[in-house]
Amino acid sequence: MEDEYIIVGESNDSSPDIFGQSNFCEYISSRINGHGEKIFQIDGISGRSQTYKDTFNQSKIIANSLLHLGVLPGETIAVSCENRLEYSNVMLASVFAGAVFTPINPTYSPDEIVHALNISRPRVIFCSAFTYSNISASLPRLQGVFHVVAFDEVPPLKSKSLVKFNMLLQNTPMENLYQTKDNEIAVILTSSGTTGLPKGVMLSYSNLKYFCRHSVNRSALSLQASDVLLGLLPLYHGYGYGMMLASLQTGLKVVLLPKFEEKLFLSTIEKYKITRLFLVPPLMVFLSKHPLVAHYDLSSVHQIVCGAAPLSKEVIAEVSARLSGVKVRQGYGMTESSVVMTLMPPYFNKPDSVGRLSAGIKAKILDLETGKPLPRGQQGEIVVQGPCVMVGYCRDPEATRQAVDAHGWLHTGDVGYVDSEGFFYIVDRIKELIKYKGYQVAPAELESILLGLTGVRDAAVIGQPDLEAGELPVAYVVLQPNSTLRETDIIKYVNGKVSPHKRLRGVRFVEELPRNPSGKILRRLLRTAMKSKL
Repeated sequence: MEDEYIIVGESNDSSPDIFGQSNFCEYISSRINGHGEKIFQIDGISGRSQTYKDTFNQSKIIANSLLHLGVLPGETIAVSCENRLEYSNVMLASVFAGAVFTPINPTYSPDEIVHALNISRPRVIFCSAFTYSNISASLPRLQGVFHVVAFDEVPPLKSKSLVKFNMLLQNTPMENLYQTKDNEIAVILTSSGTTGLPKGVMLSYSNLKYFCRHSVNRSALSLQASDVLLGLLPLYHGYGYGMMLASLQTGLKVVLLPKFEEKLFLSTIEKYKITRLFLVPPLMVFLSKHPLVAHYDLSSVHQIVCGAAPLSKEVIAEVSARLSGVKVRQGYGMTESSVVMTLMPPYFNKPDSVGRLSAGIKAKILDLETGKPLPRGQQGEIVVQGPCVMVGYCRDPEATRQAVDAHGWLHTGDVGYVDSEGFFYIVDRIKELIKYKGYQVAPAELESILLGLTGVRDAAVIGQPDLEAGELPVAYVVLQPNSTLRETDIIKYVNGKVSPHKRLRGVRFVEELPRNPSGKILRRLLRTAMKSKL
């Protein structure tokens, strides 16, 4: 009976397996070598560029240098920097040397660095001038660090060996690259930490093979060697890491930007004739509403993939109208699922769906109360099984057991449903559902309505504690410049579109919303701020 509710991801790509008998290191090396003198990446600010050949050679040199620095296969190296050309070289070097790669958020404070790196315990930390101060401040509390490698000129360290990155490049290339095994850990990515402290998500080479198969599937990303991507997503995040891995396979060009600045973002798209954008919802809202967009030629963009957080169909419609001819596709995944689980096929148009299940994995929808499988069309928790599921959380077996059950099903914590054609829809996070008099209210639904109101730039909805009702839906709203909207206007607009238990009970105006780098609203910070004022 239970099996009839299992959804299976299928592929319409009849091509032979891209790996054949090759291990991951052999595969990625052959792909990069095949692209030769083509430009791989460009620094969007300085204009510096690097070919695939240069990337491959430098990565082999760095891999050999890691061995000289005492890094053994299976040990970890960390990278803390903004988006820059050197990042991919170090990422590949970890594969070639058999080291585990762990990138961290360059805006982490010393305390956050200590938390993240005492999970992964790197032997060597690569950093930039921007991150050097916080890295050096965290070193006395870090376990097992041998060396710090600086990409830029920085002051000397007192307690650890400081190595200049350029000195590493004086070494010779590694001749015999490490022979990776599918069950070995390839990377430790930090989870987004929207509900608590980030965890270290361990992905194996088998997980990376799954991602690579997905990214070259014609019904998935369908990237072309002629494409030009904008590398604005933070590369330490699973979404950005996956984008770079997909790019290395394809032979396309990536233009890197270290952060989002409105004019720089738009002028870079125009200058380099970006063909595809990988974005998060706040950037989609920017494209849909900001008056600056009309002053730039974005006609080269023919496809946008949006993920990492829910996106309303109203925003999709607005972006599609402003950027004539662009195809917007939603995807769904999490770091624990090797970045991607679903993606809207290029030949379908269901703007409120995140697409169909990726090939090779299974999914079920479970009742939130009983845990029993549900038929199509009914809302419950999405759980998945297959080669996308992480190895586990580093040094946290209890959290791993809570996330992945004894049968290998990853419990996503997301509420959603699947329709009769196999398309998935995300409702909200289980922990973020508002409980109003026994009813479950999804903040994402109300936020979608708010973003459709002229004058609203951004919005978040959380539950305000209430003795009688349990929780009351309250909106935090960022207004567009010169907007004259009042609280009563917003409440009247929203409440005219929803059933009684979903109605807003208050609006608070703020200058900006707290979000993590992938665009997810940090509701716990809003709840903390709310409690301090009750």
